[in-house]
Amino acid sequence: MKIPKQIKRYCPYCRKHTLHKVIQVKSGKKRSSLSKGQRRFKKIMKGYGGFPRPKMEKGSKYGAKVTKKLDLRFKCTVCNKTHTQKYGRRTKKFELV
Repeated sequence: MKIPKQIKRYCPYCRKHTLHKVIQVKSGKKRSSLSKGQRRFKKIMKGYGGFPRPKMEKGSKYGAKVTKKLDLRFKCTVCNKTHTQKYGRRTKKFELV
């Protein structure tokens, strides 16, 4: 998927359509593996097949997702404030043109 580096879109701060710079944000470190609940879940999963949640197997109904969602931020060139998109798109390849 190719997206231009600058897009004209609505800025909620300026309340008008302005030119925006597109920024791709990289995901931070996952905190879920450190939580108490996740440690408890791992303990349960040791001896049982797919007990609390179904197993993630390659050909099964419950397989893992192939792609990750994009996290795009848009920075307004007028007021220099950034805002996020409403939803992420799933793509294998992403390129800012």
